[in-house]
Amino acid sequence: MYLVSKRLNRVGIIIAWSACVAAVGQTTSPATQPTSASTTTQAATRPDLDPVVAQILTKLEQRIVDNLHARLAWRQQYVVDLPEDVITKRGRIWYRRIEPVAKFLIHFTEQTRGERKDTLDERHMFDGRWYVELQSRTKTLTKREVRRPDDKTDPYKVGAGLFPLPFGQKKADILREFEVTLVPSAADDPQGADHLHLVPRPGTNTGQNYRELDFWVDREGLTAGLPIKVRVAKLDGTGKVNSHITVTFDDARLDDPKFDNGVFKLKAPDGYQVIEERLEEIPPP
Repeated sequence: MYLVSKRLNRVGIIIAWSACVAAVGQTTSPATQPTSASTTTQAATRPDLDPVVAQILTKLEQRIVDNLHARLAWRQQYVVDLPEDVITKRGRIWYRRIEPVAKFLIHFTEQTRGERKDTLDERHMFDGRWYVELQSRTKTLTKREVRRPDDKTDPYKVGAGLFPLPFGQKKADILREFEVTLVPSAADDPQGADHLHLVPRPGTNTGQNYRELDFWVDREGLTAGLPIKVRVAKLDGTGKVNSHITVTFDDARLDDPKFDNGVFKLKAPDGYQVIEERLEEIPPP
């Protein structure tokens, strides 16, 4: 369960999983161009692919989640940080699968920096069209249009420009964007999870922002076939790693028939400044 776009990363997520990649409007890389059926087949069946990795990616592709509500912890440490400068935010995530693009909300209620702990009201929501950020500290609600109402594409598909959500991604798309290897289990790994190491291929959107990504995919139980931990090494403008972001998920509730779709409505409280950023108008032909 990872989250998010470059904007999400800037404000504290990594979707990304939910927070983390190229800004909307970025030039499309070769990885996002339409591919033929033969190219897709080659990516999914490449002879050098570890069969265990292939099995895990197949399970990830086939694991369909209609809705999800889970506890989330987000941690960022810059390369130059001392331990007391590491920031951790905790809260919850809501996710709903809707065609052609999913909705999600992340609500942070607590922040820890070193030994200091503060309450927090920080929310990040994507309602299918708008990415909305609410910050209680600055009393601002910022709406950024990231998808046009009539757009049939999914901005969270692998290689599409925003950081991909983990549910229902195609194995062929992942292999086209990343070199994927299986990492032996370590003592501090989540129990019962497979550790995949992903390195962006040259020329991909993801490779412009990240050196590497690590996913821990659960093997059994309620979250089988889903990532329960994500770690990314983020690049700065010079191409060097400047920070590591780790997102973990627990207490997950999946496919709840009573899931509240009302969570995807976010209004500014009294006294908040509202900032709206729309996509540029498309000129007529």
